[in-house]
This record gives sequence, structure tokens and C-alpha cells, in this order.
Amino acid sequence: MEFIEDSHGGDSKLSSVDHHDFLMKRHGTVHLDPLPSCDLSDPLNWSDRKKNFEIILIAFQTFSSSFMAAGLAPAYESMAQNYGRTLHESSYFTSSQICALGVFPFLWIPLMNVYGRRSFLKFSAFACCFLNIGGGFCTTYEQQMATRVLVSFFISTAPAAGSSIVSDLSFSHERGKKNGWWSLGLILGTPSGPFFMGFVEYHVGTKWIYFTFAIMNFLQFVLWMFAQETVYVRNNNNSSLRSRKKKGIKGWLGIYKQTDKVLDWKSFFRPLKQAFKFNVSMSVIAASVTYCYANVVLVVEMPQIFGKLFHLNAQQLSLHYISLMLGTIIGEILAGPLSDWWMKVAYKKRGGTKVIVDRLWVSYNGFLAVIVGLIVWGVYLNKSEEGKWNISPLIGAAVAAAGNNIVATVLIAFAIDSSPEFSSDIGLYINLIRHVFGFLGPFYFPAMFEVLNFAGAAGLMVGLVFLFGVLVMGLVHVVGLKK
Repeated sequence: MEFIEDSHGGDSKLSSVDHHDFLMKRHGTVHLDPLPSCDLSDPLNWSDRKKNFEIILIAFQTFSSSFMAAGLAPAYESMAQNYGRTLHESSYFTSSQICALGVFPFLWIPLMNVYGRRSFLKFSAFACCFLNIGGGFCTTYEQQMATRVLVSFFISTAPAAGSSIVSDLSFSHERGKKNGWWSLGLILGTPSGPFFMGFVEYHVGTKWIYFTFAIMNFLQFVLWMFAQETVYVRNNNNSSLRSRKKKGIKGWLGIYKQTDKVLDWKSFFRPLKQAFKFNVSMSVIAASVTYCYANVVLVVEMPQIFGKLFHLNAQQLSLHYISLMLGTIIGEILAGPLSDWWMKVAYKKRGGTKVIVDRLWVSYNGFLAVIVGLIVWGVYLNKSEEGKWNISPLIGAAVAAAGNNIVATVLIAFAIDSSPEFSSDIGLYINLIRHVFGFLGPFYFPAMFEVLNFAGAAGLMVGLVFLFGVLVMGLVHVVGLKK
């Protein structure tokens, strides 16, 4: 009998005929990474439909986190007037949420790793529903900023938990595609928010933007009622953990220990240890720079650039985000499934040896698309005349958005492949750096465009993507092949 270690860190091994027969009947093979147990409640043994429901649900909630942050963009002008602030100060409603989405998961994820993910995700949706209703009745800038930060505090459970839930539910050969679902949700939310909320702002006003957010959150809360916990420990103590009687308020809320892990203060800082891992940190640098210059800048600056240049109202402005949405979707089609297929091809070519850096070949297509897209966006935007609409910059934006999603999906999957047992920590670390770097952008974007003009700014951003994206991952690729 062949022994196969479980890469999830549990004690599960292919150590009996019954285990072998169970896996063959359930999955058609015993060559699985990680190796499931014989327990039908093991998330890896769930049906594909059940697994996909869970992943799509976390992708939807991840989508809503960036959707709600960027969805305020069409209302910047009206909020600036209502609150007596500048248009640029109104953009801080979005940038503050971007920062919060990166920082606050450090509180939630250690709790979710011990007490389970479902209860926290369910409660966060419920809390955001009420906070967004409150946002519709705010009368001052300070009140609204408080509700936005609190919404981000609760909804931040979703983007950081995405990689963990995918890791709970999928095998290594599926991670590119499945990680792509929630990564797509995060990235697609940024252009989708302004697109849909532009119509809401134009026809029924800013108040209904917040009420629409609240409806989304309530729907998520209801859907989580039908979900199941994905945290599972493959050892002999798991059945006793799950059979414990849950009483009181903790039992009603679903907050009870799912593992034997001890929660201490070190748990809240442990993800920062990923900074010492070469593959992970280099991937984070490349993904963060690309996200900032092929996503955040295009979303946050759209109202201030296109709105002023072409004299657009909220509804007209919202239509411009279609380019980013199409680019993001196309990028995902070319990212997750393609990288998984390529890894299978590379695995066969190497005679059954898995080399994780092979996945990086697909990322170069993304970097190239980002570079080309930003050049087209900047050059043609610089040539545009005031009041004369020009579609060429939007074509460049779409190409850059496609490239950004390819890079994000591939690099997240690569980073997790490097240390699959620390998938939640890696997801948290990536989330922190990417959002904090994106948060800083709106503070210097206006000055950058004013000093360098659009073409010059695009050249600077392309240079940064090439230096900290292409060259950094090229170094990782070379080092990985030499091991």
C-alpha cells in the first residue's frame, strides 16, 4: 500500500484498503493533493455543486466589498456639494475603505481559523446591512466616513477568507480556476460598483446607493444560512469537536471552536511571517503594483478625469466602467482555467514532476496586457480634446484590466502553491499589502497627472509595473527553475 502525506497538515494518509476504495469510489483516483479523509463531512469529499455554492458565495461577498467601496464614485460630486467638501475629498470615501479592507482582516482571520468562517461571514453581512441603511441618512461628512469605515470593518471578513475557503474545498489542480472566482469578484467589484450605481445616482439619488448596498448584504445573510462550515481538521479529534453540544448564545450564533488551535495574540500577527518567504513576498509586490496601476487608478480617477474632460453626468460616466468590466471578465477567462491547463501540460512534459514556477509563464501575458493597455489609455487620453468624447482610452483601460486579472489570479495561485498549508495567511498578507498600496494611490494620483500629464503618468506606471512586476517575477521564475 502506497503512503501519501496530506499536504493540509493533518494526519490523514492512504493507509488502508478501505481508504483507498473510498477515494476511488468518490473521486476516481487516490492521487489527490491534499488527500481527503474517509469522512463524508470532509469538505474535500463534498459534491462539486456544494463546493461551488460555497466558493461562489464567498466570491459574491468579496465582490460586494469592492463594489460598495467603488460604487460611491458616481456620487462624488453630489456628496461634495452636500457635505461642503471638494471632489477630491469625496474620493476618500473609497480610498479609506480600500485601506480598511486590507488592515481589518488581521483581526477576523485568526478568529475564523479557530471558530469557523461561516458564522463571521454571516454576521458581517447582517451588520453591513444595517450600517448601509444608516449611511443613507447621514448628514455630515464625518458621519458618512464613520459608516464607510465600519462597513469595511465587517465586510473585510470576505476578501481575506477567500483563499482559505478555496483551499478548504479544492485540490491543488483546481486552485487556479477556483481562486480565480473570488479574485474575479474582488477585482470585478471595483468597476461594477460605479457602473450600476451611476444609474442609481442619476435616477433616484445618492441615498438609494446605500439602500442598494443594504439589499445586497441582506441577500448574502440569507444565503449564508444555507451554507456550511468549511473549516475541517483531518485527525482523530475532529469528530469529537463537531459532536460537541453547542449551547447558549455562542451555539445560536454558530461561534464555537472548530479546531484545537489555541487563539493567542501571536495568531493576529502570524500572517506577517509570510513576508520572509521569497515566492510569496515577490508575488505580493508584483500583484500590488499591478492592482494599483491597472485597477485602482482607472476606477477612482474616472469621475475626476473623464467626468470633467467630457462633461459627463453620473449615468454617462457609469457607462465608461463597462470597459473595465469586460476586460476583467476576459482576463479571468484567460487566467484561472488557462493556468490550471498549463500546469497539467507542464506536469506531463516533466514526466510527472510538478514545478510550481511553471504557472508564472501565464502571468507574463497579463503583464504585457497591462503595459500595452496603460500606454494606450494614457497616450490617447492626453490627445483628447475637452468636450469631444473619445473611446480609445477606454480600449486601453479594458486591456489593462484584463491583464490585471490575469496577474492577480495567477500570482495568488502561485503563492498558495508555494505554501498550501498557510493559504489563509498568504491570502491575508496579499490582501493587506495590495489594499494598503492601493489606498495610497488617490493621494498622489492627481499631482502625478498634473505634473506629468496623462501620457507621462502612464509611462511612469508602466515603468513601475515592468520593474516591480515583470522583472521581479522573472527573478522568481529563474530561481525556482534552478532548485
